[in-house]
Amino acid sequence: MPLTIETSQTPECHFSEWSITTKNRHKLIEIIAYLYLRQEENAMRVIGALEPRRRAPKGKVAQNVVRKLTAPHAEDVELFRNGTDKEKESAKKRMHTSMIHRDGLLFQHVSWVAARMAVPNGYMTAPHVRQADKGFDGFIVDLDDDGEEIVRIVLCEDKASKSPRGLITSNVWTDIEAILRGERDDEILADLVTLLKSVPGIDAETAVDEVFWEGAREFRVAVATGENQRKDGEFQHIVAGFKAVAGGLKSSRSAAVLAFDEVRKGLALLAEEVAAKVVEITDV
Repeated sequence: MPLTIETSQTPECHFSEWSITTKNRHKLIEIIAYLYLRQEENAMRVIGALEPRRRAPKGKVAQNVVRKLTAPHAEDVELFRNGTDKEKESAKKRMHTSMIHRDGLLFQHVSWVAARMAVPNGYMTAPHVRQADKGFDGFIVDLDDDGEEIVRIVLCEDKASKSPRGLITSNVWTDIEAILRGERDDEILADLVTLLKSVPGIDAETAVDEVFWEGAREFRVAVATGENQRKDGEFQHIVAGFKAVAGGLKSSRSAAVLAFDEVRKGLALLAEEVAAKVVEITDV
């Protein structure tokens, strides 16, 4: 499998620790490369151990993908080295921002793979195309056996951070609280209808109208971080307070951590490998 997933139970949620092993790393890289190229069917074929179908790249998709996977950008590095003091300061800020945006988008792709492994028959949104997109990082929708009614809606939050605890408490918990107050119902509705319209044999708007909102809604929080965040051999402290914030049954709350020796270096290496695979796939 492209990721190793080790699960455990905590009072807060269903908790998983993800890992990328040497044995399955090449498979994860290939899946993510196809996802960046917007070839979700080929990504699914790789997950299912099937041969991908050759598709000619459109326009400058491959070049754009490689740029998104590259941080910092060469022009900012040049300015930081040789520019004026003002140019150096601006370039430094852009370099930092570009790495954060690259890592956030890359981890969304890793999280999509984990979600597909956990819910192989679910329907889910593809990872974002644009870096630093606002809105939800992803949706997972489960339908009943007849494929006509929504059984559950999982709202996903994905974060990559050197200091994840502060990000969770200041950002993720406030997002969940806003959702529970109904402040983002229109966004959820729009994304759900768009996703379900791609599902054959379902009336998307009717399915959304008939769902028991509070009963079907679940939350999933995934974090990429460094091994230095492990405490007493575990990462559960990162999502402490999940139960108090989200409420509901424990089955409605899940969390996961993907740990690197050093998160920025780990994601930078993964991005470099995915970019090389994109070039190999597309012959650019």
